[in-house]
Amino acid sequence: MIGIRFKIKNEYDNIFYKIFKSINFENYRWDIVEDEIYNLDGKNYFDKESYSNREFKKLVEDGTYYPVFANIQIYRTQDEIEDIQTYEEFISSKCQLILLITDNEFVDIYTKNEKWLNTIYQNVVDNKFEDIKCIEADNSYIRHRFSAYSD
Repeated sequence: MIGIRFKIKNEYDNIFYKIFKSINFENYRWDIVEDEIYNLDGKNYFDKESYSNREFKKLVEDGTYYPVFANIQIYRTQDEIEDIQTYEEFISSKCQLILLITDNEFVDIYTKNEKWLNTIYQNVVDNKFEDIKCIEADNSYIRHRFSAYSD
């Protein structure tokens, strides 16, 4: 398994916390590549393009937000962000995880870390997200483009 696909409710929530809770991302940073995520006032939730793990964790645990589109990538702190457009580019990159949200409810997560993926899968099941599918390297669930705005 290289990833997971599922549906979330189309509502304000702290969805990133629910997906990633119990995972230690110490020494990693979160890069906001594409986003249309709103706070309760209808303003952009993220005000920066890059967050330390501590900053991101606090922001997503304590807040309520509405993700319409998102392309969020996790890198080791010292690694440079890369332009990733395809699964093959993801595999050859230093990016460790990509979260894509499309149209308010469709979520794809790809990671190179099997332990993270197992934890994410359990979090998805525990939160009763819908239409859960495992993404394998050889199946049709792999996205053609790694963009929040296209499949």
